[in-house]
Amino acid sequence: MDLLASSNLCGGTLLRIVSRGSSIIAEMLRLSNNIPECFGEEGGGEGDGKGFSGLMFDFNYWKSPEDHETRVNESDALASVEDAFQQTFTQTLDRFYTLFSSVVTYHEDLTKFLKDLDEGYFIQYTLDNLLQETTGKQLLCESLYLYGSMLLLMERHLPGKVREKIIVAHYRYTPSASGALDDIDKVCKLCRSTNYTPGQNTEKPRKYEEKLFKRLPLPKYTVKAVIGRLLSDDVYLRAKAFPDPEHRSTRLQNQASQLYVILYFAPDMLKSDDRGMREVVDRYFNDNWIISMYMGTVVDLSVEWENYESAVKALNNTLTAKNVRIFHVENAKLLSSCMSDLKNYLTDGLLTDQFVLDNTSDILNCVRRCNVAIRWRIMHRKTTNKKLNDIICDTTNKTNNPVVLDTHLITVLLNASQLEMKELSEYFTGEKALTRVERDEGLMTWFSGMANEINSLSIEDSQATVTGRKIQHCVQALEDVEQFDVIDTNLSIKAFLKDTRDLLYQMVRAVNIKTSVLNVIEICADFSYAWEVMLDYVPVLHDRVKADPSTVVLLRALFLKLASILDVPIIRIMQCESPDALSVAEYYSNELVAFVRKVMEIIPISVFKILTNIVVIKERHLKPLPVRLEVDLTKDYAQGNERYELAKLTHQVSIFTEGILAMEKTLLGVIQVDPRAILEDGLRSELVRQMATAMDSVLRWPTDSEKVTNPAASQAAVVKSLTALGNRVNGYRLAIEYIQDYCDLAGLKMWQAELSRITSYNTEQESNRYLQKKIYDGQSRFQSRAIPIPRFSPIDSANNFMGRTVAALLRMTDASTTIYSPECGGWYLANGQEVCGISTISMLRKSIGIPGLTGLYKLLQFRIVNELQTFQKFFTTTVRPYAILLEQVRDTLYPTFQNPLEPARLYTAATKKTEKLMLPILTCLRRVGQCQLLLKMISAEIHFRSKLDANLMHSALANLSDSLVNDVRAHYRDPNKPIPKEPNPLLPNVATLLTASGLEDPISKVYMTTDPLEGLPVLFLLFTCSYVSKFQYDLNFGTLVRSKASYPLDGWPVVVGMSTLLKQFHPSYTTEVLAYIGQFVRSTVQGMLGLAGVKVASLPKEVVNAVVFANLLSEVGKVGKAKLFEYVPQYLVETVCKIGQ
Repeated sequence: MDLLASSNLCGGTLLRIVSRGSSIIAEMLRLSNNIPECFGEEGGGEGDGKGFSGLMFDFNYWKSPEDHETRVNESDALASVEDAFQQTFTQTLDRFYTLFSSVVTYHEDLTKFLKDLDEGYFIQYTLDNLLQETTGKQLLCESLYLYGSMLLLMERHLPGKVREKIIVAHYRYTPSASGALDDIDKVCKLCRSTNYTPGQNTEKPRKYEEKLFKRLPLPKYTVKAVIGRLLSDDVYLRAKAFPDPEHRSTRLQNQASQLYVILYFAPDMLKSDDRGMREVVDRYFNDNWIISMYMGTVVDLSVEWENYESAVKALNNTLTAKNVRIFHVENAKLLSSCMSDLKNYLTDGLLTDQFVLDNTSDILNCVRRCNVAIRWRIMHRKTTNKKLNDIICDTTNKTNNPVVLDTHLITVLLNASQLEMKELSEYFTGEKALTRVERDEGLMTWFSGMANEINSLSIEDSQATVTGRKIQHCVQALEDVEQFDVIDTNLSIKAFLKDTRDLLYQMVRAVNIKTSVLNVIEICADFSYAWEVMLDYVPVLHDRVKADPSTVVLLRALFLKLASILDVPIIRIMQCESPDALSVAEYYSNELVAFVRKVMEIIPISVFKILTNIVVIKERHLKPLPVRLEVDLTKDYAQGNERYELAKLTHQVSIFTEGILAMEKTLLGVIQVDPRAILEDGLRSELVRQMATAMDSVLRWPTDSEKVTNPAASQAAVVKSLTALGNRVNGYRLAIEYIQDYCDLAGLKMWQAELSRITSYNTEQESNRYLQKKIYDGQSRFQSRAIPIPRFSPIDSANNFMGRTVAALLRMTDASTTIYSPECGGWYLANGQEVCGISTISMLRKSIGIPGLTGLYKLLQFRIVNELQTFQKFFTTTVRPYAILLEQVRDTLYPTFQNPLEPARLYTAATKKTEKLMLPILTCLRRVGQCQLLLKMISAEIHFRSKLDANLMHSALANLSDSLVNDVRAHYRDPNKPIPKEPNPLLPNVATLLTASGLEDPISKVYMTTDPLEGLPVLFLLFTCSYVSKFQYDLNFGTLVRSKASYPLDGWPVVVGMSTLLKQFHPSYTTEVLAYIGQFVRSTVQGMLGLAGVKVASLPKEVVNAVVFANLLSEVGKVGKAKLFEYVPQYLVETVCKIGQ
């Protein structure tokens, strides 16, 4: 019975184990690229995901978990971020722990299988006869090899301290984890830190691998048997692909990788078995010591085995300078020979079908020698031994050795890939069309029967002999039919028959070599060993493409050659028909496509360098052509030299894009790569990089830490930066718009989309400071691996340029130093100098676009919500002890339409007792009002641009909004009328569009829902009484301003802040505040009128300011004059307004 048959329990079990091992490693590599920063070796700030470092514990946590938990619970800072950590990383922790648990489960299943095999559970199968079968020994070797690779790759990609932190965090924050994790002891044993990370410049501890592999060991007898089989057999039967004895190390490269890993399960052999290690080195490593462990992970045996005496002793017999020099010289000669052969074979017109069939053996030998030479050179240039590296990588010819440059190696690689992946494949898999002849019914019937006979020919190996005999009969029949007069006298038909016989003769030769040749080419062309190494040669490929853009066509064959990486993990998964096949294939395909993008990115980079010069010419040198031009001025406007230089640069752009567009669509794994998409993504990526870099570098201003207190200086710095950035962004827009026709791409659409993505991503990342559940790059819908948005180091308290821009706006419009004038629509200094107005917002739009303004709008809203939440917390904690006092004041002032007894004493005593509460309230109202006024100004700019650029859509959206509001109001008047319910996304989607079109009124918006705060209207009355005397009405600005320069307040921000806070509660809160202020005004006026000789024109400043404050509050809160006049006498309001005029 076939071992892989569906009914074979032994083979099926082993195949499932091996396929699962490949899936686990793919998941491990995938997760290693997505380790949250807070689990890294170092801590950091919360903004970038590192502020949770205080919650990260290694395995020392298990020694005293109660102490650690107590420390967290007693820290307010840690307690405040603990919920955010749990919401953000729960799914990530589950995925990592599942990975670690899968490795443990793999070990358990493999151990159980080996135990069942030893105990005879699988009838007719034992360890010995399983190792006798070709598939059996392959699967058994792979099962041990994959487990060992998991351990080594886990150490390399998931450092020990990271693993410990993840496991402890998963235990602490996963619901019911402490009782449900049955395998946590084994997981902790497996993942415990070794205090060493491969690849770092630290000394490797002795017995490092030995201790790692002993944590969850495998049966010794199985390990010994597998090692013996690897040493004695050609497990993968690759002798046909590499029959030359000199190619033995290449033929056995897969077994060498397996043996290297499995030997760690038998450390005694590495340490003390001189004879055994000498046999290992002589068979596998006699001329190579740099190998690929798994999927291109490079290993230097001279380093990895340095702590094993027998291994070092065996290697030293080979690794001498003399031997390495011999290897180097022989390889250099082989590369030179291959270069010459490839040049001959790739000559246009040489590789005809006849030539290929006649010279198959020579061509395959060339392919073998090329891959052997490339493999040795490309791997051993990674040697870490300086003495040996000087011999192999010498480019100065100081040692009188042949010099092999990287460019020579890449040339051989590209040409070999072209021969393997394109030319030979076409000849061994193509078809040939036949010509037509004049119709003849009799001969047509005969030739039709002959065609059916030829179509029935089979090229299967089992039918090869029969097919050969049939072809011989067909050739004889075609010779006989030439004797007919009709055919004998027609030269074209005779030529046709001769061509047919020649094709049949070729079929005779091809029937025996078609499958075998393709198999040999596939084995020889395996390039999975160079997966990591090829990254070192990306600069060489870049230089080659820059020098000759047509080289891009050759890269397609190289990418196809690299696609062999998919064969290693996928083959067993496909045989097992595992559902993991698609996930694993997608991961490696995406990695391969990412490499393709990395190689091809040189084209957009080069294009943008040219575009920089194009923009300079267009903006600085070319004169704009007038609508009408006088003949005498034609020469001046012609500017021949400048236009010639512009045409030259444009031609260079077209040459670069032409090269990549000449590539064909290529299937890499499960992803089809379209060269047009690669070009577009590359241009987008470079555009994003340059724009994001410009925004980050230009939008930098003096920060809070530098104690900038001068709004005028801040305004000058901001205007200068915004002007510079606006010019650069406009230059990018003109450049990408200019080349769109030469690249056949929608350049303006690309620019708009990427500008929106950059600002939206940075807004999202800046918003993390206000969110409990953070959004990192892996979850961001704006971040892309193909077109990444770069991240830059945070400056001061801001994460990126969006945060810095908000901070700059807030510094410029600080209510403690500026005055907001509603009539002028901006912030001014006391001397009338504007520091922020419509022109500032317009410059912002030119710099970061409408998407950028929308992002600032969102960040300011987050800031408002944060201030409102802070006020709510302040009220429930700090204000709560004053609840009795506020209740007493409320009872004393009840009812509000009557004046209280001794009001002056009441207001003075109450404000005195609550004096400590006033400054925090002022700070909150001032900040909220400042943000609201900025929102109002940004919304006005967006509204204007929306009407200007998309008037029809703007009008339609406004009508839709009005109709929806009418429907909602009708529903609340009559609940039977329909209204969009929660599952319907209409309302939230329309709300988003309204914000983006400037149709939203931020001051009327409800930002949060909250429980009623008893005593809030009374508290605001006392606040008004405390600060109303510190205002004065300014006729020039038309609003309340500070009466002294030292007072940190401004009228409009305070009024708008109070209105916004009251909007978060029932409308009765606003009317109560107005009623209390009206009562304060009436009682104060009544007390004043009781004094003899007082005139109306000499009303106290407190009364005038209180009336103005109430009037402004009613306007902002849209209460209405009629409602205000219920609390403040109309004649008094009109009198105060007349005095103000």
